[in-house]
Amino acid sequence: EKGKFELISENKLPDEKKALYDSVSEVGELQKNILYKTFEIAKTLSSDLGGVKIRIIKKIPPGGGLGGGSSNAAMLLKFFFRNTALENTNELFEIASKIGADVPFFLKGSHSFVSGIGENLRDIVISNGIGILAIPPFSINTKEAYAYLKKPLQAEVDLKEWKFLQEKDLISLKKGDWASLSSRFENDFEEFAFRKFPTLGEIRSSFLEFGAEFASLTGSGSCIYGLLGENLRDQILEKMQKKFQNCKFVYFSF
Repeated sequence: EKGKFELISENKLPDEKKALYDSVSEVGELQKNILYKTFEIAKTLSSDLGGVKIRIIKKIPPGGGLGGGSSNAAMLLKFFFRNTALENTNELFEIASKIGADVPFFLKGSHSFVSGIGENLRDIVISNGIGILAIPPFSINTKEAYAYLKKPLQAEVDLKEWKFLQEKDLISLKKGDWASLSSRFENDFEEFAFRKFPTLGEIRSSFLEFGAEFASLTGSGSCIYGLLGENLRDQILEKMQKKFQNCKFVYFSF
């Protein structure tokens, strides 16, 4: 039915995450849901856009810094405008940036250096790699995290130094030299996250202590990831599971 929007959520999250998801998913208030926002904005691009019925199988925990909602929005845009004149156009990416800062990145679907408020994407080459993701039994409020950073991020940035570091880091990313990035890459949200949840700082430190080449908070948190060599994967996983029994750990590759 034209203009109709229906959203069905199938929760596949662990038991400890289900109550949290139910409280923040906003399925009951469609006007606040990011997919409803995507649908409404998409209609401004195409008067022929029909109604849509969406089933979400939720596996990515909310408040984990993994871009679950943003990636869903990007995939919905791809579905609406695939094989049309708008597919992969600047206009569609501009629309994506109005939905959310992370949506253009997921719409692009490839390694990118992202700047601005998410609208500027530059292709970069990143080596293949593997890692372990730690999912703690709590989430971080994104708005609270950004509010904490607002003042520090208003400080002036040395653009010449940033340009130099950027090129140096791109070389390390291309080579897969994760260890060298540990002394140069820092997630600005970590100060806030580690202060609010000291366990997160312990998880990051333990990843490095047990042999990971790089470890960091995911976005504004609350997940922590470690990049490592395949020969140490099982050994590091066993140690992390033993030390942090309340966390869930999963392998990933890229």
